[in-house]
Amino acid sequence: MDSLPGEDPTLSVDLEGSVSQLPGVSRGDPQPGPAGGDALPDVAEDTVSPTRARTMKDYENQITDLKKENFNLKLRIYFLEERMQQKFDGPTEEIYKINIELKVEIESLKRDLQEREKLLIKASKAVESLAQGGDAEMQRVKEEAQKKMQEMEEILTSRINLLEKDLKAAQEDVEKAVAMTEKEKALRIAAEQKLASIMNAPAKDEDMITGAEKDRLIEQLNLSLKSKEAIIQHLEEEKAQSGSYDENLSAEKIRELTNALRHEKDSEIEAIRMELTNERNSFEKKIQSLHEELQERENELAVEKKNGLKRDKTIQGLTVALKAKEKENEELGSEIEDLNASLAKAREATHKAHMQKFKGAADYQALLMEKETLLAELRSENLTKNAENHKLQRRIKRTDQELNDLNLEREKMEKELDEAQLQKSRSDKTINVIITLFLYFIKFKSSLAL
Repeated sequence: MDSLPGEDPTLSVDLEGSVSQLPGVSRGDPQPGPAGGDALPDVAEDTVSPTRARTMKDYENQITDLKKENFNLKLRIYFLEERMQQKFDGPTEEIYKINIELKVEIESLKRDLQEREKLLIKASKAVESLAQGGDAEMQRVKEEAQKKMQEMEEILTSRINLLEKDLKAAQEDVEKAVAMTEKEKALRIAAEQKLASIMNAPAKDEDMITGAEKDRLIEQLNLSLKSKEAIIQHLEEEKAQSGSYDENLSAEKIRELTNALRHEKDSEIEAIRMELTNERNSFEKKIQSLHEELQERENELAVEKKNGLKRDKTIQGLTVALKAKEKENEELGSEIEDLNASLAKAREATHKAHMQKFKGAADYQALLMEKETLLAELRSENLTKNAENHKLQRRIKRTDQELNDLNLEREKMEKELDEAQLQKSRSDKTINVIITLFLYFIKFKSSLAL
C-alpha cells in the first residue's frame, strides 16, 4: 500500500446547487410533452453511485453542457409554441422528432452510467483483493516462521545427537585402549617376575630338582612364554588395526582429545547462535513490517470513517431536498388541477359561444378566434405543467434511488470497518503468537547450548 485513500471529493459539493443543476429540472424552462396530456417516455432508473470519484472540473463541464442543452431546449419550446399557436391541430412531426432526440440522449446517458458503474465495481474488487492479500501475507509469514523454527530445531537436534555419538565412541575407544594396555603391562610384569624368581632360585634348590623336573619346568615356562607372546602379538595386531592410539597412551592425551571434542562442540554451538541471531533479526524486520502495515490499515480506517460521516451529512441533505421537492410537486399538482378546471370552463364557454347566434358574421369570427387562442394557450400551459410534473416525478425517483444507494454504501462501509477492526485484532494476536514462539525458541536453544 503505497498511499492512503484521500477524502471523497464528491462529498463537498453544495447540495442545493448540485440538485438544481440536474438535466431537465429547471423550473423556469418548461418542456412540451405529447398532445393530450400523455406522459413523456420514462427514463430508466439506473443505479447511480454518488461516491464515485469526480473532480470540480467534471462538474464545471457538466454545468456548461447543461446550460447549452437548456438554451437549445428553450429555443425548441419557443418555436414549438409559436407553431402550435399558428395551427394547433396540424401535424406533430416536430414533437415526435424532439421525442426521438430525447430518447437517443437518454440511451447515451445510460451507456455512460453503465461504464462508470463497471469502473466502480472494478475499484471495489481491487480493494477487496488488497484486503485478502494482507491476510494471505500474514498467514504466509506465520507459516514460514513455523517452518523455519521446525527446521532449525531438527538441525540442532541432529547435530547434538551426532556430537554425543562421536564423543561416546571416542570415550569407548580410549577406555578400550587403556584397558588393553594395562592388561598387556600386567601380563608382561607377571611373566618377568616369574622368570626372575626361577632364575634367582638358591643353588640347593637346583640340586634337589631332578633333571626331569627341570625339563618339565622349562617346558611349562616355554609354553607360558609362548602364550604370553601370542597374547602380546594379538594386542599389537588390535592396536595396529585401530591405528588411533599407541600402547603408551596417557591420560594427558585423553584430556587433549576431550578438549578437542569440546572445542568442536563449542564451535558448532557458536555457529548455531550466530544463525539464531540472524533469524531473530529477520523476525524483527518482519514484525516491524507488520506493524507498519497495521498502521496503514488504521489510517485507512480513519479516512473511511471520516468519509462515512460526510456521506451521512450528504444523505441528510438529500433527504431535506427530497422533502422540498415533494412539497413543490404537491403545489404543482394543485396548479395542474386548477388549469384542468380552467380548461374545462373554456371548452364549455367555447361550446356555448358556438351554439349562440350572433348578429354579425364578423363578431362571430372574432369571438371564435379569441376562444381558440385561449384554448390553445390553456392546452400549451397544461402540457408544460404535465411535462414539469413528470420531470419532478422522475427526479424524485432518482433522488430516492440515490438515497437508497447512499444507505447501502454506508452499510457497506460500516461492514468493512468492522471487518478491518476484526482483521486488526487477528493481526495483533498473530504477531504476539510469533513473538512468543520466537522467544520460546531462543530460550530453548540457549538451554541446549548451555
